[in-house]
Amino acid sequence: MRISGLLFPRKCVFCGRLLRSDEFGACRACKIRLPYVNEPVCVHCGKPLYDNSESVCEDCRRNHGSSLDQNAALWVYRPKTKAAMMDYKYGGCRSDATFYANELEVRFRDRIREWSPDVIVPVPIHRRREWFRGYNQAEVLAEALGERMALPVCEALIRIRATTPQKEMTPSERRKNLSRGILADTDVLNSVPHERVLLIDDVYTTGATLDTCARTLKDTGVGRVFGLCLCIGSGF
Repeated sequence: MRISGLLFPRKCVFCGRLLRSDEFGACRACKIRLPYVNEPVCVHCGKPLYDNSESVCEDCRRNHGSSLDQNAALWVYRPKTKAAMMDYKYGGCRSDATFYANELEVRFRDRIREWSPDVIVPVPIHRRREWFRGYNQAEVLAEALGERMALPVCEALIRIRATTPQKEMTPSERRKNLSRGILADTDVLNSVPHERVLLIDDVYTTGATLDTCARTLKDTGVGRVFGLCLCIGSGF
């Protein structure tokens, strides 16, 4: 065993148990119980549907006109995945991005190729929050996925306002909170092909953040914007 393995043993991102040599990121017991998003799903946001006769979720019907062309997510936002996201975002578990990117690549490789993005753009956080956390979790995830999919990553969006945390807000409050808070860095964006953009974030709830990012990008001339997230919540 390498010394690094003794000093920094590999642990399950969900339960913290030491991993076996044939396990990666998550232990077998956790992985078989993870709430993967399965069909049927909303054709727009990717949320699970509970009626096979429906193609669009109630949330998207209420919030018609999103700038995001389509979104997909890996897991439903439940206690086990929520705890892992909190560790990844606030607990300094930056290295967990390797496992998460692998899961996204395995699950959505064909979807990403179908979308055919020119570039991956992470959802931005304000520089104050990035300084406090030490990193932007979406950026680290985007870099890891970009390496796997051989796609460039471009920090083309800037959050210019330290907006209030949105988890307790209504959808309309979220959109108001985000308005004028995210800008596109056109110099950075114009340095790469950007007709089709893939946005990356950790959690999708109402979609207000991704919608704002997509609208901001399209206002600069981007043609189509897709979203990919680790977890997706119930929305309203």
